[in-house]
Amino acid sequence: MERGAEARQKLIDAARGLFAERGIEGVSLRAITRTADQGNTRALQYHFGDRGSLLVAVLEPYRQRVDERRDSLLDDLETRKSLELRDVAGALVRPAAAMLEVEGGRQYLRIVAEVVRDPRRFSQAGLRIETELKRWRELATPLMPDIAPSLHRRFAAIQLCHSELSRRAETRRRSDHRLFVSNLVDLTTGVLAAPVSTETQRLREERDTRPQPGPGGRRTGGMT
Repeated sequence: MERGAEARQKLIDAARGLFAERGIEGVSLRAITRTADQGNTRALQYHFGDRGSLLVAVLEPYRQRVDERRDSLLDDLETRKSLELRDVAGALVRPAAAMLEVEGGRQYLRIVAEVVRDPRRFSQAGLRIETELKRWRELATPLMPDIAPSLHRRFAAIQLCHSELSRRAETRRRSDHRLFVSNLVDLTTGVLAAPVSTETQRLREERDTRPQPGPGGRRTGGMT
């Protein structure tokens, strides 16, 4: 049992390093097995079944830590009588940024940034970023300009956050991340708080009243 658990962990560690370096689909399962020093080529399939389940196993320990930190921050924010949007942005950024100082956390940040860039591609593996951030979204939405949420600005903020953290994770190690994190909170706040221009409002209204393609490519009326 112990040997099986050890082999499983070696596969997870190997996959984490290779996924971070080459991309989630840029490395073969055989290469992961070889890097994990597993002579049995079926070991990975035995422990995980497929690439998606392996990816979940790689991310889950870090994701749990991030979620716990974020839930603690959200618990505090939800008790406040008034909220600042920057504090809500901080609840998105700071729990993930803490992984910069955790063993394997930099690899995690590089991998999860790829997931965030194309969430639909990984949703079948159970990686549903928007669902996991439901509490955060509910706090952010009332503080944003009226139609900003419908323009996917919350998701843009999520992408910015993880893209910048991934970039930081790739650079040489630094002893102090406070300035970087504070600036990233500022940038994320700016995305959430940016006013919606009259041009953007007009174009959105035009889009919403434009007939949309129906079955077979025919255009039909209705809202998007």
